[in-house]
Amino acid sequence: MASGQELWEAIRRRYPDAVRLGGVCYLRLKGGSLAKAELTSGMGGYSGLQLTVLNPRSGPVDSLTIPSWDLPRVDPSLGEDAAWDIYRPTLDIDALTEIAEKYLRLFDESDAETR
Repeated sequence: MASGQELWEAIRRRYPDAVRLGGVCYLRLKGGSLAKAELTSGMGGYSGLQLTVLNPRSGPVDSLTIPSWDLPRVDPSLGEDAAWDIYRPTLDIDALTEIAEKYLRLFDESDAETR
């Protein structure tokens, strides 16, 4: 089962300056915005990732919850999409943080200038 520690390690690989307070990770985005990342729970365990982008002066800008069932499912033994599979025994933290990073790039002002 995934844990807050696993989330912290995955976030810290992508954002070395991140700060952890309990089970919540805070990251500074380029341009001054902040992001808050925390695991969501359901069905007796963690079931996804909640992201909130914050303006330090005015508060929340946007929020997104990525449930585990939104992650692409690939059956390694078959090498093909296994979207029909509804059971996922563990939460794939690396896949969640990869999707989270794509989402957070939308709020990086320096990235927006190059698009």
